[in-house]
Amino acid sequence: DQGIASYCVTREAPIRAVALTLFLETLAEHCGPDLLRVKGILNIAESPDRPAVIHGVQHVFHPPAWLERWPSADRRSRIVFITRDVPQRWIESLLEALDDEVSRTRA
Repeated sequence: DQGIASYCVTREAPIRAVALTLFLETLAEHCGPDLLRVKGILNIAESPDRPAVIHGVQHVFHPPAWLERWPSADRRSRIVFITRDVPQRWIESLLEALDDEVSRTRA
């Protein structure tokens, strides 16, 4: 189908839990029908030793599952998207903007 793309968003810095919640809610609300699949392993700032695993399809995101430890030394957050007409750069910009705003608000 035209417009369907898959890509991985990788982030070096940990993501704040509130920013993750806002990010997933915004994606579901504004892109829901076009989010064919979202899966990821995330470094959450408030819990750096236990990665969160996320999974969602369209408007439905399951609560994060927490692993006991990282499966490797790589602690970057990685989120894989399969979308229809949702540009990767838009998703990256949204995550960056929300995390920056949460950071400024909590400082």
